[in-house]
Amino acid sequence: MEYAQAAPNLIATVKSTNALAVAAPYITATQVVDALLLQHFVPAALALQNTAQALEDALRTPHAAWSSHRSPWAATMLAWETLAAVAVGPLLERRSARAIDFWPTRPAQIQRLLDSGLAGLSDVRSLETVGASARGLPALEWLLLKAPDTATSRNLALLLAQQVRQEAGVLLAGYQRLARTERDESDAWAMYGEWFGQAVGGLDQLRIKKMVLDTRGKESAPWVRGLSGQTTASWQAQAHGLQAFLTGTPAAQAAASQHAAGWPVPGSVHSLLLGRGHLQQSQALVQQTAAMVQAVALARPDKAASIQAAKTALSKLSALLDTLAGQVLSISLGFTDADGD
Repeated sequence: MEYAQAAPNLIATVKSTNALAVAAPYITATQVVDALLLQHFVPAALALQNTAQALEDALRTPHAAWSSHRSPWAATMLAWETLAAVAVGPLLERRSARAIDFWPTRPAQIQRLLDSGLAGLSDVRSLETVGASARGLPALEWLLLKAPDTATSRNLALLLAQQVRQEAGVLLAGYQRLARTERDESDAWAMYGEWFGQAVGGLDQLRIKKMVLDTRGKESAPWVRGLSGQTTASWQAQAHGLQAFLTGTPAAQAAASQHAAGWPVPGSVHSLLLGRGHLQQSQALVQQTAAMVQAVALARPDKAASIQAAKTALSKLSALLDTLAGQVLSISLGFTDADGD
């Protein structure tokens, strides 16, 4: 693919300095944006498309057990959480969260569709007549966990899976297009500033929206992904998506460390700080990001103390990013629209 060709050049540029004057060579805003696209957003969007396609294919399989579709649903949901953790580019512009992940779902609305025999629903386009609260991954979760295995349930599940897969394909194309786009330094910095703000919004969304009880969907579960038992996994996937933006994924960190101890993942906030000589702040970012990921990994819906510990870690990291934006990187943080609603 065309977008992949720039990655080796970008990495080579960052690796060109063996004797580190500060902690890593200077990285431009253009390089930061390109690296984020090539190493995180495009692969994450591709993972979402692939898992969504696998879910659709599974639902097309004749005579497959109804419960067997829960695993590909979970894989799709986790891929979505990782990509949507920092809602930027086409995902934000298209308000894809509303199309893919409107939560809480409305079981009564889904049941009315089933009772009608899916009257008027013949293809994905016809789903536009259905409210967002009866579409997307949460509606699929309810169908696969609560609805009986009937021809009507299977037909609706397939339509919903097709809609998610189509949206995933549009998102992938959008991120690929961004990765191929040439931009000057000022445009890249303006774009990155918006993305940085969305990362802060993602931290706050996980803390104040996802890690709290929600009684609006009274007929479904009070915790996000609660019906499927995937609450903790979904929290962790979102934490990993945030980690990828801030310090790089664990795999990317391991690859970078083969060059030199503490070498940053190109495109991460960590790389930006080190390239500008902010060593103390970069170390604080690494430590607090690791603490956030660990705290979220330990959080459990039935253990209030563990959830509070995760919220505290998220709040501390959000406060650090606020400080970095205003006092170190001169990024103006404005309104964020991370939840897409």
